[in-house]
Amino acid sequence: MKNKETLKASMDRRLSFLDELPSCRPALMQRIAQEEAPVMKKKLSVGLVFALLLVSLSVIALAAGLILSPRVSATRLADKALEETYGITDQLQTYFGREEKELPDGGLEVTYTGAGNYVAPLGIYTAVVRDGKAEVSWNYDGKDTSGGFDADAWGVDQLKQMLEESRNHPENESFLDRVDELYANSGLAGAEAAAAEAEEASSETGEEYAARREAEKNAALDTRKISEDEMIGIAREFIITTYSLTDKQISLLELYTNSYEADENTWYEIVNGQNCFLVEYFLDENPSAVEETGYRMNAYFKIYINVETGAVEQYEYSSGVGGVG
Repeated sequence: MKNKETLKASMDRRLSFLDELPSCRPALMQRIAQEEAPVMKKKLSVGLVFALLLVSLSVIALAAGLILSPRVSATRLADKALEETYGITDQLQTYFGREEKELPDGGLEVTYTGAGNYVAPLGIYTAVVRDGKAEVSWNYDGKDTSGGFDADAWGVDQLKQMLEESRNHPENESFLDRVDELYANSGLAGAEAAAAEAEEASSETGEEYAARREAEKNAALDTRKISEDEMIGIAREFIITTYSLTDKQISLLELYTNSYEADENTWYEIVNGQNCFLVEYFLDENPSAVEETGYRMNAYFKIYINVETGAVEQYEYSSGVGGVG
């Protein structure tokens, strides 16, 4: 009985957004009806019952529009491998920049590079995903990470301490001076300056950027087959499912809708070659912190939805601490 109640509560929570999206209901009911089968007289085994339950849940998820692109599925495998191998959770990824690159053999290479000056102590993690499996390595593998922030290479223990200080003592983050010191002594500053100079020399003009963005938005709008409300619902469900949000956290999710009057379709753009709609959500679990410390502790999500298929094409998450993300 307890398992049944837990399952019911979980399903009610996961599909709560359908109440706000009436257009999803007919599709959901149709998909469920299509999956109905004649009643079997033979008693089903426990294993088969659970297998059928899994299929049913998958059908419901599909009917709700929760479809992941192959790139997103591979990236989630890389994220999980990063956590299982090195203990770096989605929250701790805040201090990294993540990039994906398709490999000639069809695999995906995902790199997690320390953001800004953090690259010196945090280094670079590289995950390679092939055939549904991910292998991850660190360029500082084998280096001594003991000694707290005095170490030259910082692993998960330092990351946890950084997160704790950033959340609870943002006015006194003890690691910041050490980060600058390590970065200055690494030789990366000169390389970054040269890269920035090269990028600036080859960057678009303002007019070229505006023209490109306008073309992207028009292409996405012209090919859109799903309503904005439905894409918002898909993104919300992805966030809830992927990050295992509690009921309280779900109630605190806040849709970011700060569009500009002169650019009303700013949410449409091309991502990884696909026409997409951007959905952004905040999760502020401690609004009083703004008054107490002047620092807002947010989780911030950016989800890109394919306007033709409804698939999640890209996702970003930041715990909103440490001055990054």
